Amino acid sequence: MARMEKKIYEFTNDGNSCVIYDAKPPRYWFNYLWNENGYCAQVSQNGHGRSYYLNERADMCMINNNDARYFYIRDDETNKSWNIGAAPLNEQVESYQCEHSIGFSRLQSECQGIESSWSIFVPQTGFQEVWTFRLKNKSRKTRTLSTFSAVTFELEGFSYPRYYEMYRCLETSFDRELNGIYCRSAHPFAPHKRYNAYLAASEPVYAYDGDLARFCGAAGSVTKLDASAYALFQRPDVVVNGSDCTNSEAALFILGGVLQHKFILQPGETKEIRMVFGVSESLDEARATAKMYADAKRTESACKEAVEYNLDKYSSLSVTTPDSKINHIMNQWLKKQIDCCIVGKKGVRDNLQIAVALLNYRQEKAREEILECLRHQFRDGHAVLTWYPYDDTRYSDQPFWIIWAVCELIKETGDYTILQKKIEWQDGGAAAVVEHLKAAADCLIRDKGRNGLSRIYFADWNDALNITTDPEAESVMLSHQFCLAFRELKLLMEKIGETDYAEFLKKEYDTMRKSINEKAWDGEWYMRALSKKENIGSRTSEGSKIYLNAQTWAVLGDVVDEEKLPKLLTSVDSMEHDFGFPLNMPPYEKYSPNVGRMSGMLPGLFENGGVYCHATGFKILMDCKLGRAEKALCTLKKIMPDSEKNPSTQSGAEPYVFTNCYSTHPKYYGKSYWSWTTGTSAWCMKGLYEGIMGVKRGYDGLEITPCFPKEWERAEMTRHFRNADYHIVIENPQCRKAVTSVIIVDGTQIKGNRIPDFADNKKHEIKVILQ
Repeated sequence: MARMEKKIYEFTNDGNSCVIYDAKPPRYWFNYLWNENGYCAQVSQNGHGRSYYLNERADMCMINNNDARYFYIRDDETNKSWNIGAAPLNEQVESYQCEHSIGFSRLQSECQGIESSWSIFVPQTGFQEVWTFRLKNKSRKTRTLSTFSAVTFELEGFSYPRYYEMYRCLETSFDRELNGIYCRSAHPFAPHKRYNAYLAASEPVYAYDGDLARFCGAAGSVTKLDASAYALFQRPDVVVNGSDCTNSEAALFILGGVLQHKFILQPGETKEIRMVFGVSESLDEARATAKMYADAKRTESACKEAVEYNLDKYSSLSVTTPDSKINHIMNQWLKKQIDCCIVGKKGVRDNLQIAVALLNYRQEKAREEILECLRHQFRDGHAVLTWYPYDDTRYSDQPFWIIWAVCELIKETGDYTILQKKIEWQDGGAAAVVEHLKAAADCLIRDKGRNGLSRIYFADWNDALNITTDPEAESVMLSHQFCLAFRELKLLMEKIGETDYAEFLKKEYDTMRKSINEKAWDGEWYMRALSKKENIGSRTSEGSKIYLNAQTWAVLGDVVDEEKLPKLLTSVDSMEHDFGFPLNMPPYEKYSPNVGRMSGMLPGLFENGGVYCHATGFKILMDCKLGRAEKALCTLKKIMPDSEKNPSTQSGAEPYVFTNCYSTHPKYYGKSYWSWTTGTSAWCMKGLYEGIMGVKRGYDGLEITPCFPKEWERAEMTRHFRNADYHIVIENPQCRKAVTSVIIVDGTQIKGNRIPDFADNKKHEIKVILQ
């Protein structure tokens, strides 16, 4: 619940919905709705947002520009007009609320005696979103209303030769059988046929506009330098002047779809209209889809199916802790956020991290994503940064994530045959997955620099750390990750009988660990990078002295020894901030070419001393590995949405999903930049389920080693693993730091912490008693 006098939101429906009561929170609070066909609709608390389609080859079709999706209501007798969600007309409405739920969004409000609602969902299959509008006359007199549903058409998102911009190839027309506006593309280089869009209605259209300049007015559009244009919807002429749409059609500029309907509502009467907005391969396909959803029962059934599907795909994993906020966010919303990252991100490093989190609850989807990432690996072992948009800038960390993710996949599935599956290379040919792993390992070995550490190239995980003064500069963080990768790959090779190669990997691990501790230890912490001009993240460095990731990964990669560990932890703890842990301290005050882009930002923004929540997620796992349960929980709660020290009213971020970063700059203090598509979600899932709850996948089964905070007396979770379901209850009856645990499986105590690998399609009861 929001902590302020006026309640601006609350969780309902067992936490599956967040109901927003303020139409104007600090920034737009979005929901994302999508299906497995690749159609996605972003919906704000006002109802606007971008809609796009991304096919299996990552060919993008951004349907609308400037996030234009609007619905206007006008009293034709008084000429008073408004929106259900208050914007973009910004006319005040009463009884406003927006329910963002797992499978739909619904806005409702009241104005001028008219109660209205707008529901949006994306069907389980297809390439469209479906809207339902309801208008009820709560006044005592007959009302004559006009409604205007408005969208833009852009259909951009793919590469083409110069002067073949999509707007040169588009035209809109009204089709009676469609009962809507159809936007046809004639682009000769479109990568697939689904670059046509439409807006259709269930009720007869009174008037329409396919030319947004006619709807918004000449002063309601902006022309850009290349003469293309876009519409402004704050005060569209047709709506505010009391006129009707002009039945315009258009080509080239300011294309969109506006459908006007007129309703006469008796006192107490309700009217409903359904609309479909989407893409199609042809006009006939659009007509058939619109006809399907013109039926009220079919629409209601499809919405129910979409909601049930979305809830079901997240049902195999759940948690119940003494903290209700953790329960609300870390159950459905966190899983939905991780799932959403796959829809929007097409990068090897990003998708592998997301996929490993997905292994906890969508194993088949995770497998699919991990193997897809391998297809974008080059034969020399490195990989592209992103395949949409295509970017093969030489980042150094992709091989690490490949090894780590495949090892985690095999731990999850127990299926070693994956290693023999042939996967294509980005630069041609194909090889077994095990050869992809060995190529990644060879790449990491080959990429060692003058000090025996891993070269950073353009950047490692930190995109903004670009050491332009030294092409041989080395990344300490990646060197830690090298150690983790070789340790994990060694275990896998032992499992498949490649003992000689496993021994080779062990020697490489030992050599790298020794080099790091000799070359990168700075007395109280590890430096972040080594370069000829100046080492970065050292006590003697100009600007920033310490970097968080160089410390957390030293623990995760088993690099730091017992002597150095207390000093390292003291240094990490000294970085603590109300919002989490800054990426580096202090921030850079001026640009340094030896550091690159991050030093060119204002101090406290983004990577330059901001609290980068993704990196704080690494720190949670570090704490759990070391048994620092209270530190882990405290760190998690600092970066959770709407935290105690940084509520959503200050940060601006949605109160139901994680954000990427919080600013420490005094003029943007506490504010976040974007949410939803951030790896923070994946690492916070790992932090709670695998770290604090301690339920980890292993080659021989699930292993349970909780890192339980003293204040928690009990928690429970469900987990699907290798064709069996586990209900796990962890009890801490004495509320103290646990040293050992007793594990009881189906009523029988077992030795050790590994759960039997039943794989029997049954549910098993696991009790863990901490002592």
